[in-house]
Amino acid sequence: MFNLKKVIKARKRLDVLTNALFTLFQLSLRYKETRKDYGIEIFEYFYLPWKSETIFNNYYKVVFEYTLNPKSRLYSIYDLSLKYLEEGSIFVEVGTWRGGVSGLISLANSQKDLTIYCCDTFTGVKNSSDKDSFFIDNEYSDASINDIKELENKVNHEFEIIKGVFPNSFDKVTLEEPISMAHIDVDTYLSAKESFDFLFANLKKGGVIILDDYGGWFTDGITKFGQELKSRSDMFAVPNHIGQLIIFKL
Repeated sequence: MFNLKKVIKARKRLDVLTNALFTLFQLSLRYKETRKDYGIEIFEYFYLPWKSETIFNNYYKVVFEYTLNPKSRLYSIYDLSLKYLEEGSIFVEVGTWRGGVSGLISLANSQKDLTIYCCDTFTGVKNSSDKDSFFIDNEYSDASINDIKELENKVNHEFEIIKGVFPNSFDKVTLEEPISMAHIDVDTYLSAKESFDFLFANLKKGGVIILDDYGGWFTDGITKFGQELKSRSDMFAVPNHIGQLIIFKL
């Protein structure tokens, strides 16, 4: 039964534990965090549906080597796609790396007629600026088009692979169907803003964009951009506690 005194005592112990974990994390990386709005939080709500959903876990086994996203975030993308990725529409992923998220989308929505665009420089992160405290250009350059071609065979779906810096890389693409869902995983402020502006302009009403790495310790440029989006009236932007900002076009 609920006992308030026990809950308060447990929360105090949890604070001690999380503070110790955050200190250990900083020591292991030889970095001292001075920003007051960063730390470690262990949430008291323990529902983790990705641990038990059989269909998702079967798909995860196929794609996990082709993505840097943790299982929790992959489940969020999977779950949103079942509802918001519409028949006869387009899914765009910017910063696809080796294509794992697009592969998951394909498997989860195999009954739908979809066009899936995998967009990446294939030479790593670009557009780092003074709004990004940690990321520099060319990080995460260990991916190639061949990785995505390999994944295509595993998920039995041919992707539209776009190489270059988005959205300039998209200048010769003609969209035959509406975009109903997109995933942005680019790590820097400018790349996130330029990608989002293009995708949101071409997103159908009711469509969803998932901005990855919102709230990340080393991706503060993404968090800054996400904070800007939350004040806009033409969308509904809501963060989750696993590193994503979910944006719905109104």
